[in-house]
Amino acid sequence: MYPKNKTFQAVLCCLLTAVLSAQTDPVRLPAADVSLLQAEDERTETARYSAPLKLDLAPAPETYAYAEGEWSWTQTFTMTGATGLGLFVDELALPEGGRLLLTNEHGVQGPFTQADAGVKGRLFTDFLPGESVRLTYRGPLPETTPFHVWRVDHVYRPDRWKSPLDKGFEDSNECQVNAGCTDGQGWEDERSGTGRINIVVAEGVGFCSGNLVNNTARDGRPFLLTGFHCMDGFTPLYDLWSVDFDYAGADCDDPAVEPVPTRYVGVEFRAGWQATDFMLLEILDDDFVTEDHYFAGWDRSAGDVAAPVIHFHHPFGDVQKLGVSDGDGAPILTNHINWNSGVVTPPSHHFVMDYAVGDYMIGSSGSCYFDADHRIIGTLNGGKSRCPGISEAFIGRFHLSWDTGTADSTNLRFWLDPLGGNPTTLDGETLMTKLFVRGTVTHEGRPVEGATIRLLWADGGQADFVSDANGRYAGERPNGVMVFGVVGRFGEGQPLTNGVDVGDIITVRRHILTLDTLPPERRLAVDINSSGTVRVSDITRITRGILGVGDWADRPNWLVLPVGFPLDPVPTDPAAPVGIQLNRAGQRNLDVAFFVVKTGDANGDAAE
Repeated sequence: MYPKNKTFQAVLCCLLTAVLSAQTDPVRLPAADVSLLQAEDERTETARYSAPLKLDLAPAPETYAYAEGEWSWTQTFTMTGATGLGLFVDELALPEGGRLLLTNEHGVQGPFTQADAGVKGRLFTDFLPGESVRLTYRGPLPETTPFHVWRVDHVYRPDRWKSPLDKGFEDSNECQVNAGCTDGQGWEDERSGTGRINIVVAEGVGFCSGNLVNNTARDGRPFLLTGFHCMDGFTPLYDLWSVDFDYAGADCDDPAVEPVPTRYVGVEFRAGWQATDFMLLEILDDDFVTEDHYFAGWDRSAGDVAAPVIHFHHPFGDVQKLGVSDGDGAPILTNHINWNSGVVTPPSHHFVMDYAVGDYMIGSSGSCYFDADHRIIGTLNGGKSRCPGISEAFIGRFHLSWDTGTADSTNLRFWLDPLGGNPTTLDGETLMTKLFVRGTVTHEGRPVEGATIRLLWADGGQADFVSDANGRYAGERPNGVMVFGVVGRFGEGQPLTNGVDVGDIITVRRHILTLDTLPPERRLAVDINSSGTVRVSDITRITRGILGVGDWADRPNWLVLPVGFPLDPVPTDPAAPVGIQLNRAGQRNLDVAFFVVKTGDANGDAAE
């Protein structure tokens, strides 16, 4: 998690005087071929403004210096002609009290601590303007290598990334209208759910826009709807993507001081489809505060959309702007679209909208368009931006993004309709933070419907969740609880002989005689006595069950166990609750998969 209140500020001349003795030789980076990079941008229609260079650098033990009560290390990086520089660090293992700073004569990014590492132990420092930056470590003397610098990015598009030294919040062109102006009044909720997406791919860094979107469970799951082309053709590093909310002025005027956004780091791709250019992400940052943001509603109706249609966006990463349709609203575009990247969009997959107010630019991509009922009807793919003049936007249709793609990873329905009601519309709302448990239940790789998963916690707390036809279960768990027990049950009313016959007795006999070896889950299935071994007495119990003159006694007809539960040696109390300890109290999703085992079924052929 990046510091929420990280700001760009002046650096006092004496900031690094205590660490100069730890300075190693500067890393001089080769100058970039800017014309080649820009030509590539034009060909691919990318929103990129920086390009990477590989590095392989970590502090050596002898390069630390001690001064003013702490240890320090500093490395300078320079590139002639760079507009700005930013560093990427991985293998982050900072000791308690250790911190990293990126500095130069213009400002500082950081400090960064171990808490700022993403889910893969990496972080991006963001950029400082100029041709030279210094990376500094301060804190206790590390016992192991505290970090590794694996990449540096240089800004080569000053037309897309403005130095904070020159920032007047007019990075975008004069046709842009601030979100707080008259046409944005009454849309404060939707604006609070609009984010500037800082995209990190293996090929560089860029901007897009997107919106938090509601789902039928109304559970505050932080889904972010944006554009597929924001990563199409690139190699996304999703753990380093960040989303800035509330990067906007207070009113219609350009802000006098740069707004401090609320930043969340790390997303995961959930679904996307090139034909309508939608991409659904989920924010992974444990610090995400649901109630601070608005989750937009949506309308998947077919047909044209009447005026007015409005969207909020961050052109060139600028403070939030708005765009409003003319009186024609957003009719369906019946032609196909040929994009410069070579992608061809089929007919009727987009709306077309002419602007009456505002415009869009690179960085606006992925922003959601709303109808008069404040519901999302699509996302910005591109179009013909004319300033001055009347701009035309092509908007991927939510209607087709809903379920035209057949895989879970190519449609919105799977993610935004967990309740399965398939509604045409859903309203937006402000929601409360909720924590969840979820997972799948399977038998021999097949989904199991109707299994009950019980979550237990201190003071008698418990909650039951039942798996659906796809074997999936999900539900809410209590806030602030880090220790749970889980236990499952299934098939309590089924006959004992389901999947149990003479063939199973033969299989068990062969195992006892060491002619064959049963896998661990099958040994568990036939250890009827729960002795921890497979014996002749288990054959006796199975025989009595087949003949209808005995049962499994205290053993359930089906066992429900978490995936990964140790089965060797065979557990003697497999029906007991299994304990789970969370590492982080704020962990939003607790994922636990289960499998079921039919008692007495040595051959694994029982029917669910």
